[in-house]
Amino acid sequence: MEERTSLEKILTISPKSSGKKLILGIAILAIIFGVLILVFKTSQPKVNYRTVKVSRGNLVVKVNATGTLKPFNQVEVGSEISGTIRSIEVDYNYKVKKGQVLARLDTTRIESELLQAQAKLEGEMANFKKVQADLTLAEGKLKRMLEAYERSGGRTPSQLEIEIQRSEVQKLQAELLRSQALIEEAKALIKLKEAELQKAIIRSPINGIVLARHVEIGQTIVSSLQSPALFTLAEDLKKMQLILDVDEADIAQVQVGQKAKFTVDAYPEKEFEAKVQEVRFYPKTSQGVVTYEVVLEVNNPELLLRPGMTATAEIIVKELKNVLLVPNQALRFDPSRIYKKEKRGFVSLFMPAFPRRIPQITPLEKKVWILKEGKLVPIPVKTGPSDGQFTQIISDLLKPGMEVVVGMEEK
Repeated sequence: MEERTSLEKILTISPKSSGKKLILGIAILAIIFGVLILVFKTSQPKVNYRTVKVSRGNLVVKVNATGTLKPFNQVEVGSEISGTIRSIEVDYNYKVKKGQVLARLDTTRIESELLQAQAKLEGEMANFKKVQADLTLAEGKLKRMLEAYERSGGRTPSQLEIEIQRSEVQKLQAELLRSQALIEEAKALIKLKEAELQKAIIRSPINGIVLARHVEIGQTIVSSLQSPALFTLAEDLKKMQLILDVDEADIAQVQVGQKAKFTVDAYPEKEFEAKVQEVRFYPKTSQGVVTYEVVLEVNNPELLLRPGMTATAEIIVKELKNVLLVPNQALRFDPSRIYKKEKRGFVSLFMPAFPRRIPQITPLEKKVWILKEGKLVPIPVKTGPSDGQFTQIISDLLKPGMEVVVGMEEK
């Protein structure tokens, strides 16, 4: 009987103790559930997407390059003869005309040599006349001797005398030819000295302006195979050339006739207009970088631009009107990195993770992304030219006013 009573006491739970334990169990379950919810929420990345509206507008595609301004025709004027500078008739920035005297060399030596050549010519001409007269007499004597020889039947004069006279005639003929050659030589020397007198006067070969003067009065000029430069002239600076070095990646876009704009450091706020005149095929290589020269035609009516100035130019290779445009960031946006950075929560340690489908972008297809009900949706597009900031888009699915994703921020 006592044993039964003890068992009942053990199995019997008082209402007061049962209520406390129930409340404690519910509290413990609530804490565990709250922790699990907190862990689950923190395991999910929160993303804010940045978007930009698609718009229509004009697109100007440009090729950027730097170069140097040069005159259309720059000439180095030198001296063809050696001598000493006697006078200088022009200086820096002088406007000159073709044929105008720039400088004169001292001609004392040349004039002396010319007088000597003229005197030699006179002497040779006098000698020529004397030899010519002697030859006439000798030929007459030989003729008479031959006639006498015929009349005498070969008895007189003797054959020896005839041969001696014939030799004399031949000698005088040779001397006459030599004298004639000396005359021609003297005439050529006179022409040479007269030409040197003309060359001693340095003249401008073009209409233009004196960019530089490289000589002083009294300076000795030594002429050689490469004539030393005395002056640097340029044709009318109201028209100039801008020689650009264009990168090989851009050269295919550049064509003759395209418009261009450029600036120079002297006038940083002013834009000058130009036009592509020539695209050269010869490559230039510097430190492994290949460039090609592009020549721009530049009008310089106010003479603000000067030879040697460095210019930064933009060649307008394409202009598109009223086309669909999106920022380049929209084409570079890659949503796959969201999934790569996801963290797994506490519950996932006890539950198998199912693979989540990631939107794929094929290498040959361009896409932009829009938000639909908070989710990313890809829009396939074809791309046109780009100016480095915006790109033309060709797509029936993308309309002006729609917002495309250009970036995101994770919290």
